[in-house]
Amino acid sequence: MNLCSQRGLKVAWFLAVSLCFASIGAQVAPLSDSLIGTSLPEVSVLGGRWQTGAKPSVQIPSKPMGWSAAALLRSGIDLRQTGPTGSAWLSLDGLPSNHTWIQWEGMALSAADLGIMDLQLLPSAGLSMQRSADGIRLSSDSLGSLSLESSTLGNAGLNLWIPGKTADFGLSARRGLNRYRYRDFLGDRYWRTGAGTERLEFRSSLRSSIGQIKQATHFYAVWLKQGLPESANVPRRLGAVQQDLRATVIQRQEWNSRRWEWSSTQHAVLANQTYDYPLFGGIQDSNKFQTLGIRIQSGYRRSGHQLRSSLDVDRLMAEGPNKSEASILRMQLMLRGEGFVAPMLRYSWGLSQLRQGDELGTLLPFAELQHKGLGQKASWNVKLHRHQRFPTLNDLFWSPGGNPALRPELGWESRAKASHRMGSMEGYAGLLRDAIFWIPTGSIWMPRNVESLRRIGMNLNSTLLRGPWQGQISAQWVYSINNSGMRMPYVAPFTLNIPLRYQHKKWEFEVFNRLRSATPTAWSSSRDTWIGPQFQLDASLRWKGPRSSVEFALTNATNQQIYLQLGYPLPGRQLSLTWHCPLASITK
Repeated sequence: MNLCSQRGLKVAWFLAVSLCFASIGAQVAPLSDSLIGTSLPEVSVLGGRWQTGAKPSVQIPSKPMGWSAAALLRSGIDLRQTGPTGSAWLSLDGLPSNHTWIQWEGMALSAADLGIMDLQLLPSAGLSMQRSADGIRLSSDSLGSLSLESSTLGNAGLNLWIPGKTADFGLSARRGLNRYRYRDFLGDRYWRTGAGTERLEFRSSLRSSIGQIKQATHFYAVWLKQGLPESANVPRRLGAVQQDLRATVIQRQEWNSRRWEWSSTQHAVLANQTYDYPLFGGIQDSNKFQTLGIRIQSGYRRSGHQLRSSLDVDRLMAEGPNKSEASILRMQLMLRGEGFVAPMLRYSWGLSQLRQGDELGTLLPFAELQHKGLGQKASWNVKLHRHQRFPTLNDLFWSPGGNPALRPELGWESRAKASHRMGSMEGYAGLLRDAIFWIPTGSIWMPRNVESLRRIGMNLNSTLLRGPWQGQISAQWVYSINNSGMRMPYVAPFTLNIPLRYQHKKWEFEVFNRLRSATPTAWSSSRDTWIGPQFQLDASLRWKGPRSSVEFALTNATNQQIYLQLGYPLPGRQLSLTWHCPLASITK
């Protein structure tokens, strides 16, 4: 590390630690009316990924049958999924999936061994997504509801959410046969087998206060059993069965005064996974992993300017037949400032640094400038930041193949966005150095720092309102390549989404057209590894009554052959029925 970086780190450490202790020892001032009920803003960097805190650009509601591929793909997400309601992995804006950070109640959700979360193991809460490589958040609904859903695939699900003044409770259960017709590599038609899933989830939040200190505890547990179907490119046979059990608890205490803010957050994750594959004499595997951590935040505000700091300490642990007990301590320090340089012009800046084990990361700067016009006038923002990702426990300790000599990935990203009442346009560019990929070494696969990843892209969005009609055009284009000019696997170069909605009294009709260009599935210059263009047309009809609503949804109305992963066809035309009943809401 050079001298400037060392000095910058010392300054950041001094200011951040000073803020933490100063805020704890500051004299408690009476809360003003404007501050009662406010919550401490979340730290804007998670595991080396900066987040701006801007309002989400896409809202994706949760449904009883879980995160449907249709809803996710509508938002321009690149998704990998081998069967409906089964494991789903996503990436945003041309980066690998493990660079997409997902947070719930302000804390990053990740698997200690893989570093990336399966979407089906997330809480049944709505997704709030920023069109940025670092921007997916889970947000619980503030309104109580009971929803039931069934489909022609032999699937059914229930979702219950009961919010209260001091406690919220949720229950989600579903079972899916996922039986549908498909054609294999010989052109023969079969019923899809081995893709069934079962899922059960309990979620709760408890809130209380002692004087000026507010406390909250959030908990969720998920059990998921899923069949992992075999590829349609091999002889027809049953695949593996995987079971996951995951429990997460987050506890937070926070305090606010006119100028000072402070919070302490503790979190714990316990998870267990088993895998059973009947071929080759039977393959059984099991993995256990845990995460324990604490975050201390503090902040000071004066005359429209704010200064915040945070310190995160996490212990990541994992063990299983393919790795002995592994444990790593990860630390992260952040310092951030923001305020107004003019009535409509806001600035933000930040410094962050990570440490994993004995290795100290690079100093990560961040800068953003935002302008927001009055009413429907144009607004814009520009952002520049560095980001970093350390190797996961599997990368380091998997046996055989783990590589303890791996260097952390380091990248930078710049973004610019302009918005008007008719729509928005955003461009971005980035570079990721020392990218970690698993590659074969003889008969053993090993992770190596072998590539740099360059990417540029653009997101366009336009909305038209005319009477009962509402239309939208959303397009995403990305060019993400390695040193050899090969495109990033499972990143669609171009996607286009055109929803059209008509509303009349209690009825709402929507038609959704989606186009996903041909997509690579491996680092290869051969087009044989690409999935062809995917076109899909969905339609839905909703009736909203005084106490409940009913939705009929026709997915893949034109019965196209849809692939989100090479060799794994998804269902053709299918129909689902959803009943939704709002419960009496309780003001928190």
